[in-house]
Amino acid sequence: MAYAVYLYFSGLSLRRAARPLRLIVRSHVSIWRWVQRLGPILGSIGADPREVRRIFIDETMVDLGGTPAWIWIAFEPDLRAILDFHVSWRGNSIDAYLFIRRLVRRYGGVPIHTDGAGWCADACGWAGAEHIVYDRPLRNLMERMIQYLKDRTEAFDDLFPARKSGLASGRAFERLRNWLSAFTFMHNFVFEDGDLGRPPLEWREEGMPRWLDEMRRMLRL
Repeated sequence: MAYAVYLYFSGLSLRRAARPLRLIVRSHVSIWRWVQRLGPILGSIGADPREVRRIFIDETMVDLGGTPAWIWIAFEPDLRAILDFHVSWRGNSIDAYLFIRRLVRRYGGVPIHTDGAGWCADACGWAGAEHIVYDRPLRNLMERMIQYLKDRTEAFDDLFPARKSGLASGRAFERLRNWLSAFTFMHNFVFEDGDLGRPPLEWREEGMPRWLDEMRRMLRL
């Protein structure tokens, strides 16, 4: 399971990640289910709040089963770590506020850096957070982070069937959140990403299941 998820988040499609596992009769659907199963567990492991000095926020639109949806990403540029994410059907001040308020509660009064979008400036004011517009070099870094995420979301139309109503919408968002939780863990703790110039974070969580620690150790080899 761990190796299949590793292959998938290394950049392979689900079908290509399944090919090395044919001897044990695992399909691409199995890998997708493993990602969904591991996502909520991996999502509980994050960067140390004491090391967060500033937070960059940006948003991007993805195709969620044929319907536009927004992913909001919080990024710590010094750690090169993804801190949190938020998904919504819209990109507006209300959703920005809900996201920033959660970040303030988790990481305290660290400055929030954005590209200057009006809705983020308003949301920072409502949440009581210091708002700073980042300069061109830092903006380029955040744009690379967003592109790095978008490069792995090209198959969303196949994997996240969705309608903007009822249970179908809720299930689509749950699947997307599970995927993002697994993606965040892999980015923060497993992969050395040369494009962003960062080593994996050190795992400082206590009380994690032993099998999860073994999985991470195996994937780092």
